[in-house]
Order: sequence, then C-alpha cells, then structure tokens
Amino acid sequence: MYHMKTIVPVEDNIMLPQCMYYLKNPNNNLKIDEVELNISDQVMRFLKNSPNKTMIELEQRQTQLLQKLDVLYDRIKTISTLCKLDVQPKIATRKSELILEPEEIVVVLDPKILPSFLGLFLKRSPNLHVTWHIHSSVSTEDSFKIKDFFKNKPDLSFNNLNANKIAVLKNRTNLRLIFKNASAELRMSSLDVPLVGIVNILRFLCLLYPTVIQYDQNDYFVDNLLDQCHLLEKTSGKQMEDIITQIFFQCKGWVYKNELSIVDVAAFIIIQMKGVVKAVPKTWYNKCEKTFM
Repeated sequence: MYHMKTIVPVEDNIMLPQCMYYLKNPNNNLKIDEVELNISDQVMRFLKNSPNKTMIELEQRQTQLLQKLDVLYDRIKTISTLCKLDVQPKIATRKSELILEPEEIVVVLDPKILPSFLGLFLKRSPNLHVTWHIHSSVSTEDSFKIKDFFKNKPDLSFNNLNANKIAVLKNRTNLRLIFKNASAELRMSSLDVPLVGIVNILRFLCLLYPTVIQYDQNDYFVDNLLDQCHLLEKTSGKQMEDIITQIFFQCKGWVYKNELSIVDVAAFIIIQMKGVVKAVPKTWYNKCEKTFM
C-alpha cells in the first residue's frame, strides 16, 4: 500500500507470509537455543547470516567505540582519584606592572572642564610638566574662563617659564592639555588608540602615579562606581538623576569607604561639567572643592 524506505539492504529475497497469522507446529522439535533467543537476538542472527556485510561493519565499529569508551572511563576515574588528593595549591601572586612614564601625554578636554584636579598630581609628581592650548572651536567666553583659571593657579602650568627653566624640564613628562569642543580623550601617540572619557583618563593617570590618588584596579566596587561615572558623562536628561543616586547611595563623607579615591575625583569633574551640582550631597561637594580647588 505504501512504499517504505529501505533501512537495511538485504540481497536475498524475503518470502512474505500469505496468511495473517502464522502458528508453529507445537509437535515439531525446537532447539533450546532458538527458544531462548529473544526477538532482537533473532534479528541480529538473521542479519549476520545474510550475505550483506553492512551490518557486520557496523557491529565492528560499535565494538571499537565501546572499547574507546572503556579506556576513556578508566582515564576519567584515574583523574578523579588524583583530584581527591589533599594537595595544597600554590597561591599565584600577580605582580602589578609598573607603567613607564611617557615623554608626552596629550589630553583633550571639554572647555567646561577646568583641570583643578591636576594640582593633586603636581604636588606628588614633580616630573609632570603641564602645558595647555585652546582650540579655535572654543568660544570667546570659555577661552577667557580657561585663561583666568590658569592665571589664578600658576602652579598648574609652566607655560610662562623662560627658556632657561624649560631646558631644565626636558627630562620630565610633558602633559599637554588641549581644550576643544570634543569628547575627552588621552593619547600618547598619534598612532595609538585613544583613551576616551574622563574616567579612563583618570584611571591611566592613577596607574601612572599610584601614590597620588587611591585606586585599586582589582576592586570590583570601585570599577562599578567608575563605570557609573562614565555613564553619567555620556548621559543627559532625567536619567542622570538615577545614575547620581546609584553613585552616592552609600556616600557618608566620601563616595567609597569614607576616604578620598578616584571615584570622588571622577564624580566631581563630571558633575561640574554637567552642571548638576544641586543633585549631589552638599557636604561632599564642599569637601571636594576645598581639596581640588
């Protein structure tokens, strides 16, 4: 009635029964082994006796696979017994890699960011030489603010040094600030990939000068707070309130562990740039102003 796909090819012709049910003659003598064989064994014996070699090859492959599984099981059992041995593991300590001071660091800043935080680095890093430039895209009003800022803080910049003093500073790292209407970024070479964002710039400076501001790069909570600060830098509108709430959720004196850290510096810079001073704790903001300004 229906055409069936051939599953196991058999070369011999199979005689199909003509009747619906076939009953063996109980009077015929049956061999004991034939009686004890179940249906699957009978099928296997029938296929083995057939001249087709396909099933024989399959059986051989199955036997080989079972042998390989036995070997694999023995290996796993041996490994599991070794794992149960009371062996004290050797604790690997990772040495923090020191970053060599480059000859020049170029930092692009938004004109609204006045780099008052650099005073912390200059106090403890005498090898740092700061110069600054204003891009033509900056408005006249912002240009005056930048010039007044450095005029009131002469210790932050060596732009006004004479030629003799500049010769003394040749061996120092030159931190060149460029105020431009663009996203903040840091470069050490024109061919390098820049570090984008205030948070990543501070991360690099804290690793370059580890004694200035506390920053544990292996601390998950610190990096989480810094990621929130980076998100705040890239966000605008009502979403900033939710991010600020997450940053200052556990703030008492300072944002993290009640001591000055890189998180406070990043949050202070970004909040000043965004102009959302009223959304942060007043006591914290006043402490940051006294410390940085």
